Amino acid sequence: MEQENILPVLYDLVVTIGSEISVKPLLARTLQRLLYHTSFSAGFICLDVPPCQKDSGVVEVKLDAVVGDFDLIGVIGKPIALPRELVCEAAGRETEQAALLSSLRCTQTQYKAYLRLPIDHCGVIVLLAAEIPETSLPLTTMLQPVLAHLAKAIVLCRNNDAHTSGLVNQRDLLEKVFESSYSGVMITDAGQQIIEINPAFTRITGYPSQEVYGKNPHLLASGRHDHDFYRGMWTEIESSGHWEGEIWNRRKNGEVYPSWLNIDAVRAQTGALLYYVGMFSDISKRKEAEAQIHQLAFYDPLTKLPNRRLLIERLQQAFAVGARSGQHGAVLFIDLDNFKTLNDTKGHDIGDQLLSEVAERLNTCVRDGDTVARLGGDEFVVVLESLTAIPGEAAAQADIVAEKIRDVLSRPYQLARHIHYSTPSIGVVLFMGYQQNLDDVLKYADTAMYQAKTAGRNTIRFYDPVMQAAIEARAELEEELRHALERQQLSLHYQIQVDSRNHPLGAEVLLRWQHPKRGLVSPAQFIPLAEESGLIVSIGSWVLQTACIQLKTWQNNAYTRDLTLAVNVSAKQFRSPDFVAQVQRTLVETGAKPGLLKLELTESIVLENVEDTIAKMRELKLLRVSFSMDDFGTGYSSLQYLKQLPLDQIKIDQSFVRDIVTDPSDAAIVQTIIAMSEVLGLNVIAEGVETEEQREFLDLRGCHAFQGFLFGRPVPLQDFEARLRESNVYL
Repeated sequence: MEQENILPVLYDLVVTIGSEISVKPLLARTLQRLLYHTSFSAGFICLDVPPCQKDSGVVEVKLDAVVGDFDLIGVIGKPIALPRELVCEAAGRETEQAALLSSLRCTQTQYKAYLRLPIDHCGVIVLLAAEIPETSLPLTTMLQPVLAHLAKAIVLCRNNDAHTSGLVNQRDLLEKVFESSYSGVMITDAGQQIIEINPAFTRITGYPSQEVYGKNPHLLASGRHDHDFYRGMWTEIESSGHWEGEIWNRRKNGEVYPSWLNIDAVRAQTGALLYYVGMFSDISKRKEAEAQIHQLAFYDPLTKLPNRRLLIERLQQAFAVGARSGQHGAVLFIDLDNFKTLNDTKGHDIGDQLLSEVAERLNTCVRDGDTVARLGGDEFVVVLESLTAIPGEAAAQADIVAEKIRDVLSRPYQLARHIHYSTPSIGVVLFMGYQQNLDDVLKYADTAMYQAKTAGRNTIRFYDPVMQAAIEARAELEEELRHALERQQLSLHYQIQVDSRNHPLGAEVLLRWQHPKRGLVSPAQFIPLAEESGLIVSIGSWVLQTACIQLKTWQNNAYTRDLTLAVNVSAKQFRSPDFVAQVQRTLVETGAKPGLLKLELTESIVLENVEDTIAKMRELKLLRVSFSMDDFGTGYSSLQYLKQLPLDQIKIDQSFVRDIVTDPSDAAIVQTIIAMSEVLGLNVIAEGVETEEQREFLDLRGCHAFQGFLFGRPVPLQDFEARLRESNVYL
């Protein structure tokens, strides 16, 4: 190297040093440029050289950079021992250099000369040559500015390396967490297109990355959430940048599963939206565990029925419902008769089978809102809610359920290879709101059950003696009603229907029960009983047959052949699958003229199942049977359905007629019914007409058919026909 070339060399070295930002490339590039501009063939750099002890022949160092010697390159970063003079002595051309370098054990190359360049407080650069370079220039002095610059660059690069290493470590850690996370991670761009997922996403959903990249996360939607749910989610994300909650998603195989989802919006410092990050976990097992815990806490493990704890909660709810509605509820305490004998003779496995079967049968006897619970052993409790507000009627409703339970539980059981017969003893108590203490209600029901046991088992007892007596009387009346038809105790009374000129149009037939001991039993007493017991179906069939026979008889007389008979049809009778066939058969067998038969249906019957009602009415209309809607306006009529029904007549209920002359509201209702009937093309008749003022009011407003005490009370056939004679209709 010549004197005049040193400045370009220094410039080249400074540029090289200044272009690096990390220690390792800085050292390697600097060493390369030094070797290039000098006569040395190899070299190494040691940083952090320890203090050299004069009495020591060697110094243990680590090589941080090596160029030109493969042996030395192989020990970079490893501790090696070097001659103290090589590392610590001042640089110079010494005759002993060859001897000194011959002691190097870390390389096989035989070096004869070296140049030592100290880096200020940072270490040393050693250049090696196989031959002594021919130069008299003081390179150590000339390169000192470069070495000072190198020392500063090393400090800066070390600081940068430390910072960069931290970022790299942090990145590696985050990547490891991302890859190994048990939770699924999904990252979307601002347009909600998936740009990254982790392995847990694929494990949970079944979707590999290539099937979801560029897709909207909605591909995971289960369909269980409506638009309001998602609208609320995104509203919260937009306002707070975060949402978390339980959501149902769908896997690739179609399986729906619950997950807990966190969504965060990631924004730049400027506020611009960059990404959405969603993290979710499959909580199916947690939900199953919660369900199992709930099952163990609130349900009997054998029968899967609510246990005592849940029963108390349900009973408290029933108390609250009753307090708000004013309706009664009932508790039925059920104990299986002689259950201990079955356990002792057949074993507990058979006993458990019986208990499980009893639980299943009990569930078939109650409504959805009612509760069936097992207290333990062979004791069961049924809670009935929303019975009527009238105590006697509520007791009757509870008794119907109790009788159904007794019947169902008394049927044979197939237990293993054995047929077993079991019966229940049932205690019943009514409650309403918080009028009684919860514990007292259970105690009273238990007491009533033991009364049923004492009475001979397989019986039902009410805790209230008065109510028990009423129930027994009702049961006795029902039993007698079952035989009333065969004993010819039932009869029909006829109440005349007339037009505005007082000419007979026909009559409504009304059922009466003449009991040999009780006398004339009120229809209000026995007809609801017939409805509840199901006897109304056979009784209604008899009424229809008897009325049609009478129509046939009147058809033989020129003065009565145009009279109509209105027959009330009960809900159970009308809902019978064979009702239409029954009417057709009755008309054929009796020979009655179908056009003179008028079937009266209540609003509740008509609107219970409109499609079925319309279908049956149309079939009968083909026979020319007519229909009248009874008690119109007392229920919840729908004008939308009313116009679809093939009706012929509307009957104005007597509750509106009673005060029609004095009550403007009743007058307005009646006028509305008449006007509506006229628009729909229907006839209208008013019942309960008792005064001439009522008749005149109705007649003036377009109602020209009447029924009521003003024209005649319901009377037996003989008296009715006598009334016809008085009306100048000769029989």
